[in-house]
Amino acid sequence: MISFFSSGIRLEQQKSRTMKAKILALPAPQVLYVPLPGAQALADRCVRAGETVLRFSQLSMPGSHVAVTSPVSGTVTGFQALPHPVRGAVECAVIRQDGAEQELALRAPGMEHTPDGLVRLAAAAGIIDEYDGIPLFKKLKRLRRMKIDWLGANVLDDEPYVCSGLAVLRENPQGVQKGLELAALAVGAQKTGVAVVSGFRARSYSRVSGRIADLLVGSGGRYPARPGLLKRLRREGHRPGLIGVQALEAFAQAAERGIPQTTTVVTVAGEGVSRWQNLRVPLGMPIEDLLSACGRKKRTAVIAGSPITGNRVEELCAPVTADLRCLIVLPEAMQTVKVFPCIGCGKCEAACPVGIMPWDIYRRLAGQEYPDAGQLLRADLCCACNACSVVCPSGLDLSGSVARAMEIKERG
Repeated sequence: MISFFSSGIRLEQQKSRTMKAKILALPAPQVLYVPLPGAQALADRCVRAGETVLRFSQLSMPGSHVAVTSPVSGTVTGFQALPHPVRGAVECAVIRQDGAEQELALRAPGMEHTPDGLVRLAAAAGIIDEYDGIPLFKKLKRLRRMKIDWLGANVLDDEPYVCSGLAVLRENPQGVQKGLELAALAVGAQKTGVAVVSGFRARSYSRVSGRIADLLVGSGGRYPARPGLLKRLRREGHRPGLIGVQALEAFAQAAERGIPQTTTVVTVAGEGVSRWQNLRVPLGMPIEDLLSACGRKKRTAVIAGSPITGNRVEELCAPVTADLRCLIVLPEAMQTVKVFPCIGCGKCEAACPVGIMPWDIYRRLAGQEYPDAGQLLRADLCCACNACSVVCPSGLDLSGSVARAMEIKERG
């Protein structure tokens, strides 16, 4: 069910079934396909085919991206480009594990707990923010340049099925808080908090108290939560920033135990699986293994991300990446959408959190191939939440029209 509100929509939540159980850790398969972002060139890789690696051995260290470390010990059998539903083709190191548990500790120079040292630590630990796929060290640098004064742990799981962030907050609130404190030190933020969509949901799913962090309710359950939350904080005089809760947990582990990020928590849910579950899995595990662990049914479609902004998984051999928060498995019959002409109801405009008129942009693009960029009002402010497409009674791809308008405005 979709309830309609000004500047957002309320979506019927499907989290309770998944959150009944604790996070289930899956063992690494015999072969992992570890993504190497930014390391297409041989010079950016630290290993070659045939070499033996230990757990946490460095696989790549491109200058513009994070280090990537091996989740297991074993042999690098080669490198392979694999399809990914979000990133397109990704270059992967193929590692056949040997069953040994030998590992290396993270020992990068200058990892003291100073602002600069913490940024270097985030890069050496290979930490990625799960909400946007941005390397943590880049985000810390950017937030420091912005001179933010309020830093929040992002637990805005506002999509219907996604609850991997809530699960991490529930099971490791102290680790999240420690990572938040370290990140605040790195960026110079004086205040911290935990950003949630619903206060009731956070209190129900976590042990977070006022001693650990202040809960800041983003939107009372409305989607999308992030724009409204940041707008409210700015009205209160803050310069806010958000970092994903899993990235913060990984940051704390890197600082306290010298462990780089080699795992992530993924929600697997939907009517196409028998068991809804939050799974902690090694990076590079094939998506097919997660679905098998949850009892995937026949004739189903798999969506990576969310039912609103996600992409269909065409190849189940695609590897798990740090920014894969959810896999939604639905019967094929549920994927059919009928499209009708625009009726000018204005629901898309009212639902937009940044004040765009998607219906107007859609009509202008439909009427002429190259409209005047000045007529595509506020298209450059789009946050890609897809709320306009969700509420459209005609089933139009309004978010696609706005994205095209953004490109036109950028070209001038």
